[in-house]
Amino acid sequence: MKEENPEENANIESMIETFQNIINNPLSQKMLNKALVYCDKCGKTRLESALEYYLGKQDKICLKCKVTYELVEMIIHKALESFDTSEESLIRTMQDDYWEKGLVSTFKGMAEFGVKKPFTPGAPFQIVWNITQACNFNCIHCYENAGKKGPDELSSEEIIKGIDKLADLGIASIAFSGGEPSIHPHINEFIKHANDRGLYVSMATNGYVYNNYEKTKKLYDLGLQFVQISLDGVNPETHNKFRQKENSWERAVQAIENFKKAGVFVEVSTTVTQKNKNEIPEMIEFLRNMGVDWFMLYNFIPTGKGAGVSEIDLSPDDRLELLNLIYEENGKGDMQILSTAPQFADVVTHQIGDDQMIPTHFYNAEYSNPAMMKLSEFVGGCGAGRFYMSIEPNGNIYPCVFFPHDDEVKLGNINDDIEEIWLNHPVLKALRDKDILKGHCGVCESRYICGGCRARAYNYFHDLTYPDPGCTKNNNAWEEIQKNDVGSQPAK
Repeated sequence: MKEENPEENANIESMIETFQNIINNPLSQKMLNKALVYCDKCGKTRLESALEYYLGKQDKICLKCKVTYELVEMIIHKALESFDTSEESLIRTMQDDYWEKGLVSTFKGMAEFGVKKPFTPGAPFQIVWNITQACNFNCIHCYENAGKKGPDELSSEEIIKGIDKLADLGIASIAFSGGEPSIHPHINEFIKHANDRGLYVSMATNGYVYNNYEKTKKLYDLGLQFVQISLDGVNPETHNKFRQKENSWERAVQAIENFKKAGVFVEVSTTVTQKNKNEIPEMIEFLRNMGVDWFMLYNFIPTGKGAGVSEIDLSPDDRLELLNLIYEENGKGDMQILSTAPQFADVVTHQIGDDQMIPTHFYNAEYSNPAMMKLSEFVGGCGAGRFYMSIEPNGNIYPCVFFPHDDEVKLGNINDDIEEIWLNHPVLKALRDKDILKGHCGVCESRYICGGCRARAYNYFHDLTYPDPGCTKNNNAWEEIQKNDVGSQPAK
């Protein structure tokens, strides 16, 4: 681990504090909120006009939007200075419309919430939409209790209207899931419509029906840019037992090859349990050789069908060993290895070598300046209800797909005012406050870059603020589970 430079760290902290003070003062907040007003002359909000002018996508804006531009330019320059990032790199990245939407949402978040640890944007960056409960598999760990189509599922017309609503809200990305989205009769229509509305479109699938290349090419042509395919082992028998479907491994592998050939960005996902943990090293090599872009290692969550097989969950020591493996294997090839376990960020902070990595669990990027480490305190940690939300087949909204369908964590419905939900719902406010966490999570130095998986905490203990039992620092919580005395005592 590299030695820290106290003087350099103090300087970075000072610059970031200065940036926070500028954004969080009442005058800046007032001006940022005015920037959210729609401009009739420019045909969009003053903020959007100002950002497009700054990025060179628009060469003329009205006088009021020009005033907003001056504010936007000042904030961006201060942020670039604080986090030691080049303006050229930012402008180049933001030429992608999806990144621009994210930047707009970031500014809106500064207006609505200020600059806090962790940071919350003005709209979710992503919505995961389980468009149907129907599924052609019977996976033992399914969070959705998928199988048959639900009696109250939204019609295709209602889903299309919902996509429009999300696009109008400024959401950058939508991921179609299920159940199994591929067997929804209108999935192609949803993908095309979302793409036409300017959303980054992805899909999570078991890949069973995509053993045909022409089907995958069709999705790419319609606008599918990212696909996540489930594969639970390098051994076909391991996967097929998980999925309870013959030939499901072979078809998933064929789907991976087909989507890669079609030009879609391919992520393979694996829910790691006691049943398949020993296959992960071989899987890494197998998927690298296939040319997979990302390999996502999912936490097991005891919800849905998974609640009945909680004994397959990894122990904290097992999970730590897995996360250490991820750290060691990243950088050995082009494939990024990720984890839904927020504890990966903590692992990274304690294993920094010559090749430094930003301590987040959802994106692994090397960095050369220490300021990026400080930035992770604003963007890292569990993103449930902070960077994303989920929608169920009946339109009900939850912080993420791994929360049970309890009234206590239900946020509303697609027909409600989604912006109001995002800005003010008490469940979301609780999820965004890392200082109210119990157990070691509440005092951990890594709570802003990690904070534990809130879905795991809730599913095990029925408490959003309870410690995540997947961390070695919360062994007392894990011991509660092993004693079958889950949640009977408050966390110490």
